Amino acid sequence: MKRTMLALVVILAPFFGVKAQSPNVSLLNWVAPTTYTDGTAITEAITYNVYFGTTATGILTQVASGLTGTTYTDSQAALTAGSTACYAVTAVTPLAGESAYSAVACKTFPHAKPNPPTNTLVK
Repeated sequence: MKRTMLALVVILAPFFGVKAQSPNVSLLNWVAPTTYTDGTAITEAITYNVYFGTTATGILTQVASGLTGTTYTDSQAALTAGSTACYAVTAVTPLAGESAYSAVACKTFPHAKPNPPTNTLVK
């Protein structure tokens, strides 16, 4: 009997590069599933695939596969001020194959604030 895994929980914790001109970066964390959907324990190795899109309901494209940890850093060129980055993660085992998508997590990157005025004079 083929088993399927429970959906994963993805936590999206974006942060920004140190330099103002650096691209935006998304740091994803998720909780590994411990059971299959039938309630039995997962005893085999799990890897993860990460999918990216620009809307929560849009088509997601795979941006990483075969990850062995529960974090991923994304710094692709599409992550610019004003853009939205949405992610889902799947778990993969040799026996069960690939799980369904986790819940989709999204982040909109803020626009940079303007520099303050200069040369303010009082007469």
